[in-house]
Amino acid sequence: MTSPFSIPRPSLYRVSLAIRLLTGISLYFAASLPSASAEDFPIASALIDSATWAQPGFHASWIPQRTTTRIAHRIWPRPGSQRGAPLPYPRIFGVQPQVISSRFIDGDIRSITLLFLDSGTHFGYIPRGNAVQTAKDNQESFNKLYTMTESAVRAGLTQIATDRPEKITLGSESLLQQEVEIFRTGDLYARMHKIEDQLVKVTFFLDAANAHSWLAPEARDIKPRDRAPAFEKNVSASDDDVLLNEIPIFPQGDRAYCGVSALSMAMQYLGLDIDTEDYAAGAGIRYGSTRGSNIRETYEAAGDELGFDVRRQTKFNFERACKSIDAGIPVLVWRRWSQQRDYLHTQYAKRRAKDRTVKLPIVDNNERALWPDKKAYSHASVITGYNSKLGEVIFTESWGEAVRNRRMRVAEMEATCYYTFYISP
Repeated sequence: MTSPFSIPRPSLYRVSLAIRLLTGISLYFAASLPSASAEDFPIASALIDSATWAQPGFHASWIPQRTTTRIAHRIWPRPGSQRGAPLPYPRIFGVQPQVISSRFIDGDIRSITLLFLDSGTHFGYIPRGNAVQTAKDNQESFNKLYTMTESAVRAGLTQIATDRPEKITLGSESLLQQEVEIFRTGDLYARMHKIEDQLVKVTFFLDAANAHSWLAPEARDIKPRDRAPAFEKNVSASDDDVLLNEIPIFPQGDRAYCGVSALSMAMQYLGLDIDTEDYAAGAGIRYGSTRGSNIRETYEAAGDELGFDVRRQTKFNFERACKSIDAGIPVLVWRRWSQQRDYLHTQYAKRRAKDRTVKLPIVDNNERALWPDKKAYSHASVITGYNSKLGEVIFTESWGEAVRNRRMRVAEMEATCYYTFYISP
């Protein structure tokens, strides 16, 4: 029987790496794969051998599969579930990862990320009113967890690395600067992120240039004005809908990360490869709460990092948003949210996809009374299209592919949006 950790017959060095992965680190994190047995997938070698990344079976194992965007965020399947709850991943470097994900570009794996510890993932969404007490009750224990996690992951990487790690500083903007370490593991480059009280993760890259930069390859050494024409090609028009369908979706999960997830979705599309968790760390989101954080400033820092201009307005301007979409550039909005309206917008988008004659309710006083007010929850969305004939805004959420291209009346967006972020090269 083929070993689940089998690798090609390469150099003795790579064989010794695989042996170390098997004997020194509990690394096998795959089971119950959809189309093949676990023995067919050399998972351990994915952290030391780029050949694994190109295997069709390895590609097919990542979920979800349905997105058609150029940039896709996919999750490695968990071993199973118990009483409806997903089981944790088996340990890697002695630590159970919170999430194992990959970034696909044009159908190929660009990077693989092992998120070992993120405070937002650990605590979930914490209302602002509970933030101070949550931090007080959990600071000491979380600090210990951070220290143990960071130490174990560092030891594991050191064990499989070919030489000493290289310490570099990512980013030029203060809110986005991170001190990271890059380990050479086989023919891959592993970038370790560690932020006290917040984050421990490792991202594996195929080449050194991507590991050393926040910028995507197509965004490096190119002036923003020279990139702008390429974005217009991503705009499509059909049945009076003007859509920007290439925005990747990075699920925020049960975290107070809608603002930074929306930012990550827009900026990765534009060429800045910063993950949601890194924005959260830079913004100062701690212990599951946005209390005291600097999310607005992080938006501006992301624009500066990319070489784009991010302008914030307190009102939603439909005409300006349409011009941005026509240029292939999304618009970010912070708005008031309610579950009732969320359900309406979702159902309407589904119905309209099947029947183009259906319409949203007419805007009258009764309808306006149902819109969320200042007492409602705050939420961030990405404007991905519009329909001028119907007077509708098309928007996408950071919850998954099922909530791509929802729809609402322009009047409702104008009434419920309290910040709009326009991006321009």
